[in-house]
Amino acid sequence: MFTSSEPRHGIVLFEMKDAQSEADGAAYITALHALSVRTQPVLLIMTVQGHTDQDHETRKQAALWFKQNRDRLSAFLYGVIRVDDHDHEGHAEELESSNFAKMLPFPIKHADSLEKAYAMAENWPKR
Repeated sequence: MFTSSEPRHGIVLFEMKDAQSEADGAAYITALHALSVRTQPVLLIMTVQGHTDQDHETRKQAALWFKQNRDRLSAFLYGVIRVDDHDHEGHAEELESSNFAKMLPFPIKHADSLEKAYAMAENWPKR
């Protein structure tokens, strides 16, 4: 399952849970495109629960989206907070210090719960 919402002003929430269907993959790509047309930057919170592997085509489209938008990410995002369940422990911490994170124009952080992510978002430095 994939859902995208804007639960609070300035925050976009991507939720991925369990197996991702073809429709979930399409919704994810649509949500990425919706981010890239925003005129005001937002903080992205991503929750990941269960085994959420995306199919090859979704990963390919997401990589293309990133390549097309890499130079303008800061125009629509000012940070990412990732919330993982216990199946993904350690992944978010690794992501924070990865080469991928280092090339982004904003920080990627980890929170243990959605509530903690919202608390972090309240104190997140805005540009």
